[in-house]
Amino acid sequence: MPIEIPVPITFNPYKHHFRFLLNELDVWRKQPMSEGNESLLKIGKNLVDFYTGSLPVETLVAETLDYFRKRQLLSYDAFLEWLNPPHWKKIVLSDQSEWLIKQGDDPERFIHIHPAKYSKHSIRVRASTLKTVLALEILSVRQHPVAAKNLEAVNTARMDLLGLSPIKSLHKSESGILRLWELFQNRLYT
Repeated sequence: MPIEIPVPITFNPYKHHFRFLLNELDVWRKQPMSEGNESLLKIGKNLVDFYTGSLPVETLVAETLDYFRKRQLLSYDAFLEWLNPPHWKKIVLSDQSEWLIKQGDDPERFIHIHPAKYSKHSIRVRASTLKTVLALEILSVRQHPVAAKNLEAVNTARMDLLGLSPIKSLHKSESGILRLWELFQNRLYT
């Protein structure tokens, strides 16, 4: 379900918010995969910093707005004066997570926020890894104790549903896919 992010904030919960995606999985499982695929496109193609903390999207956006309101930085000019240089800054929210603040591309949504790299309650993942795990979860595929079965499921999701290249192996110690998949599985099935 799309979420309304208030002006002047730009925030993409599809690529940056774990709990938002947990809720979205329930919606995606009830609709054709093509509709879920449209949402997965919002994740992009690069590395993403992914917030795994407990603040809902609405709370983190409200806290961010409050931060800028208290400092009288909600006008475009005041925000730019505060931001420049170095063209980005960090703020800390109530759960001690750090959020990177940049200038948004849209003049009405000029405060662009996303989790800071290596911040408390955030992990860095490849967009393709996140998309793969979400596709597996949409299809309700559970991790299997046999590595070859997991590799088959991962590659089916990547090639058939996402148009991504297959991977050659999945080793527990070095697989971002397995670690992220486990994070989703632990939250969904415990």
